[in-house]
Amino acid sequence: MRSKVTKIAETFRDQFVFGISNDKRLAEQENVAFPSIIAYRTDVGDREVLQGPVTRSVIEKFILEAGKPLIDELTRRNEVNYMSSHKLLAYIFVTDEADRALFRRKLHPVAKQYKDYVNFVTIDGKRCTSTGRKCDGYEFPKESSSSSESTALSPPQQSPRPFQHLFQPNSISKPFQGNTQERRIFHRFQYCTVPAFTGGSESGFWTKLVLKVGHEEPVVRNAIIALGTLHEDYQDRCGKYSPKLIDDQSFRYALRLYGVALRDLNKRLNTPSSTNAKLAIISSILFACFEVLRRNNMAAVIHYQLGMRELIRQMNLPQSDDISLAPSSPEQASGSRATFREIPQDELDELLRVFARYDIQACTFSKERAEPLLTHVSQVPRILPTNLTLSQVRNHLDNLLVSVYQLVKSDARMYRYWKRDVVPLEWQARRQEAIDVFDAWMEALENFFSTQSPRLSRTDIKSLLGLRLQIKTAVMMLKLCIDCGPETTYDAFQDDFEDMVTKVEQVTTALSLAETMPLADELTPFTMELGIIHPLFFTACKCRDWGIRRRAVAQLKRAGKEGVWEGPIMAVLARRIISLEEEGLSEGELVPEANRFHDIKKNVDYDSRQILFEGTRASDTTWENFSIHREVVSF
Repeated sequence: MRSKVTKIAETFRDQFVFGISNDKRLAEQENVAFPSIIAYRTDVGDREVLQGPVTRSVIEKFILEAGKPLIDELTRRNEVNYMSSHKLLAYIFVTDEADRALFRRKLHPVAKQYKDYVNFVTIDGKRCTSTGRKCDGYEFPKESSSSSESTALSPPQQSPRPFQHLFQPNSISKPFQGNTQERRIFHRFQYCTVPAFTGGSESGFWTKLVLKVGHEEPVVRNAIIALGTLHEDYQDRCGKYSPKLIDDQSFRYALRLYGVALRDLNKRLNTPSSTNAKLAIISSILFACFEVLRRNNMAAVIHYQLGMRELIRQMNLPQSDDISLAPSSPEQASGSRATFREIPQDELDELLRVFARYDIQACTFSKERAEPLLTHVSQVPRILPTNLTLSQVRNHLDNLLVSVYQLVKSDARMYRYWKRDVVPLEWQARRQEAIDVFDAWMEALENFFSTQSPRLSRTDIKSLLGLRLQIKTAVMMLKLCIDCGPETTYDAFQDDFEDMVTKVEQVTTALSLAETMPLADELTPFTMELGIIHPLFFTACKCRDWGIRRRAVAQLKRAGKEGVWEGPIMAVLARRIISLEEEGLSEGELVPEANRFHDIKKNVDYDSRQILFEGTRASDTTWENFSIHREVVSF
């Protein structure tokens, strides 16, 4: 133990003074048990205690957490670190060290209480003045002449722009049933986990429905605690992954909580009822997110598919029927459809929106067909009104994306190799109607963003760029789903590919996103939202321009993890696909049709760090015979 503490003491000697004591009398006096780690903060006379097994990782985590709530100085690294983890930075302007000491003494109890949500950072006001830097924030009040020790902080009149995405859920003030650790995780779930998993138009599910049901039902509460615990562990290790992770104490604890949540749900499902059906549907979303976060993508798909199909079945039941979990036949499941409404009318619509977005994500990665929904493309406005809010724009973009994937991942995809005159007129009409609507919207959206971009936060710009590129990619697929056999057809979209890569380059440069290796420290925070990775991978594979596709690969290395998509891993696969297609060619030479891959299937084995890749090439110009290339790509 002494050797462990000695090594860590050297690392943190500027922040802490370390000592080891076996004085049981002192322990009884201080009301702590053996073994325990105690951090005394001499500047405020406060302490933090962690009881239990003492290991190097536990000590390091404790020391880092004990030092986080109060940051002495604002640095670019601190700012990026806490903004990326969705923690609010409260800026306090000081003029000298005495002012800083006063701030630390007065605010430390508050900082300690809310360290999972807010980090208080001081800024030297004189330095800002001398450098001409413009800051947003509020000042820490001076000592009052009153003898009272209580000091109130006046909130800023306007929230700093980078934090517009943060919110305080309605249920934050309601009591949460659980021990101290569970209550801490639940509050952290609201402030840190929910923003990472909330998509563009599904906030109602995460900020209202899940939290409300989580307060009332132990099954959902357990699922929330499991997901929140895993997300905290994920952030602590900056997204790193290895097979040895199963030996990590924090990771194993999250898995145990997950197992408890699954067992509790299975017990409830032994009694079919309306309530239990709802719990199963909500829990399936939380379980799917848990599996994505621990990189078990196949299990995630199974969870959300079961939940989505059950939800669709419930939405097709007569109003008077009691919702139950009675099994339905495959014929019933395949024949029933739910209506995807442009604006959710109730909780079932909110749930369907979440499932539809996850289904799109699975379709972009490996799923062959979308779960069938009734969508009404023609109901989407053809011209973007100038008075639409950002949330309304995001909602319409989601509607467009769901609508287009209902076409490109349906029976329409079989007609790519058919001549137009033998394709059913119904499919030709549906495709053309959708293209007209989407083209009009994309043009209007570009005008909207050209005028609104200066008012958007960088986070919103990146998120909305991902949605725009997703739609652009999907529309490209839609245009080529009928009578477009040759892969050379994609060459006509070179300007679109160039535009997509250029826009991503502008955003990653503005955000200073660096390249990373697969499964290494993530410099870009995890998000469950489908963003720029799929369009970049699509560009690298389908654009055969020598320079553009390599620029797309370079941007994949900066893209982080978006749900099941991981930029650095997809960069490795894209680079291999490019190498195979360009084999034997000189730089800049056009890739012949015979070299080009049509369909690309992939499955990532994280434990062995391998991608199982399968690509098809046309063997003739009739598009009836294809050869299959299979390969294992290591990363």
